[in-house]
Amino acid sequence: MLEKGIFLRGRRRKSIRRLVKIGQIALKHGFGYFLEKFGLLQLLPGGEKQTFTPPPLETIGRRLRLLLEDLGPTFVKVGQLLSVRPDLVPPDVLFELEKLQDKVPPFPFELAKKIIEEELERKIDEVFSHFNPEVIASASIGQVYEAFLKNGEKVAVKIQRPGSKEMIESDLDLFFFLSELLKERVPFIDLVGVAQEFSDSLHRELDYRIEGRHIDRFRENFRLEPLIKIPIVYWNYTTKRVLTLEYVEGTKVSDLATPERAGIDTYSLAIKGAQAFMKQVLEDGFFHGDLHPANVLITPDGKIGYLDFGIVGELKEEDKEIITNLLSGIVRQDAEKIVEEAEKLGVEIPRNKIPQMKTELKEILDRYYGRTLGELQIDIIGKEFLSLIYRHKLRIPKEYALLAKALITIEGVAKKLYPQINIIEVAKPYVYEVLRKRYSREKMVKDLYEELKKYSFYAIDLPKQVYSILGQLRRGEMQIKYRYVGLEELSSSIKEASKSISVGLVLASLIFSLPLIVLLFNFYPLWGILVLIFILLILSIFLFISRQKS
Repeated sequence: MLEKGIFLRGRRRKSIRRLVKIGQIALKHGFGYFLEKFGLLQLLPGGEKQTFTPPPLETIGRRLRLLLEDLGPTFVKVGQLLSVRPDLVPPDVLFELEKLQDKVPPFPFELAKKIIEEELERKIDEVFSHFNPEVIASASIGQVYEAFLKNGEKVAVKIQRPGSKEMIESDLDLFFFLSELLKERVPFIDLVGVAQEFSDSLHRELDYRIEGRHIDRFRENFRLEPLIKIPIVYWNYTTKRVLTLEYVEGTKVSDLATPERAGIDTYSLAIKGAQAFMKQVLEDGFFHGDLHPANVLITPDGKIGYLDFGIVGELKEEDKEIITNLLSGIVRQDAEKIVEEAEKLGVEIPRNKIPQMKTELKEILDRYYGRTLGELQIDIIGKEFLSLIYRHKLRIPKEYALLAKALITIEGVAKKLYPQINIIEVAKPYVYEVLRKRYSREKMVKDLYEELKKYSFYAIDLPKQVYSILGQLRRGEMQIKYRYVGLEELSSSIKEASKSISVGLVLASLIFSLPLIVLLFNFYPLWGILVLIFILLILSIFLFISRQKS
């Protein structure tokens, strides 16, 4: 148990009051047992004298959601960020956190008007021909209005809530404090690292220009996709605290009770939505991290529109190839391949758990394969994969934890649109097409050209390096230190080693020449055959001479 003086030392009076308030709200929602377990009952006057029993496991997710909503906007945002971290949170809690309501009473229009005029440095009626003072959406950090620009364009204007930055900074200060306090008691999670991740994410949300750049990038990536609708950012009317976007008409997928009755081709949309997400991951390396049904809408002309671009994931070029191979493993039900590729991404799998992991993965894939979402409960299938991650305490890099959750979330959207769809069957041709493009003749030629160009620079630089070394030798600036150890034992094996090295060099030369041979076969088959015969002849002569010398 930590001493109360140490616990509160250096905290401002306002922060202490907030800590006490957090403790009281946690107690109200039945988390007294956890306060006691982690030595936090000292937050409460006389709290150390109380004892508590653990709440039923099946109620923890709902209790945590209600607790975070009671604690306010910063904690709601933290809960939403936790909802995309299957490596940190059990599946039942994870899906419950998706229900977090980021809704707060709107602030007055006069305040909104003042912020717009301060940020845009113009009167509101100089920018907009009409500005509806009624709020159409209100959340913890900002609220959205409908308006019309002077040119008649209908826009959605998001305005940051006054005091948001100060509120978030204050709560994050407490969050870091509690993370430092508990890090020794929760050794299997880097609490301080998680706190830093959440801090970075929340600070990005406080700058609407970052979200605007995300939107522009998505819009560029989908410029050739007629069924995907990404809004235009009006940068002349966008600042750190004001975001002005094209107003996208439509109905959220979460509000579609019976999409087929609305005259929507739900099958085509479900397939297009799944393919659009695969494009984001496998081709663009830039994906929407929060595509739940409330952030996807169907426009009157049957397009898929995306909303809320605050949470995104970005993948390095080499990781896109690994993820393609991983998805290929899934569509081929190859559990060994899945584990192998996951490790390449940095997923930490204890060696002793790999056989069990492969067995469990195979069982899940066998149950899923060939069946439609209508035959399965998608939340159950999703929970099986997430349970596997959490149960084995797999440590997943942040971007890939976000991706794992996003893949399951997009299935939820697909089921809402068309329950009979089979995501694996949809993925198969797309994954194979990406693999075909990645290993095409044109791609191999391009990659070979890039490698040759890189090594040509080394070749150009080589004389300079040799000249520099010779200069150092000539001036006596280079010294070679050596020490003989067991020389008499080595003399008998030098001959064998030199032969092995020679053979290895010849074989290595053959291996490195294979891409050139492949290219010659593709473009000049006769030359390819002649070069191959020549190389094999040289290799045969060399091996014959080596055998004669032995």
